[in-house]
Amino acid sequence: MVFYDCEFTDLSPDSALLSIGLVAADSDAELYIEIADADLRGSSDFVKEIVLPLFGRHAPEVLTRTASAARIETWLDIMRGGDRQRQIQMIADSSWDWDHFLSLFPTRSPGEQAWTVEFNLVDRMVQHILDLGRPGRTLESAMATYHQQHGEQHHALVDARALKLGWMAAKR
Repeated sequence: MVFYDCEFTDLSPDSALLSIGLVAADSDAELYIEIADADLRGSSDFVKEIVLPLFGRHAPEVLTRTASAARIETWLDIMRGGDRQRQIQMIADSSWDWDHFLSLFPTRSPGEQAWTVEFNLVDRMVQHILDLGRPGRTLESAMATYHQQHGEQHHALVDARALKLGWMAAKR
């Protein structure tokens, strides 16, 4: 299971991916990439004021979209111990994240399977986790607590970490 978050220029179908953070559920393994060739011209005021000032933190790998895809592919192979048949659940809190993640891996050629099928990923978007009987331990409240303690909400790696911790808290 891999928790991930993306930051992108705005909430439109034409938005551009700016960064992606991935956090493994069963280890401390993390990957944070800022997209070097992202077109920032379409950035919303929110992104300009809140998201972009957080760039450069947490030792990002700054890579082109193509290099980012290759790096993520390698990282996911390591997460599954080199076994490309082993499924990985990709968990985010928004379908926007999934769409931007997939945009890095278009179909490679006509008739060839898309990356998500080829590498056996599971499209499981987690939008809400129900309270499991312990008041105040929902995914959302645990994530909010994490952001209060660590700041930097709307940073892809920080948000992926918060999602992981929120999931773990909700599962207790």
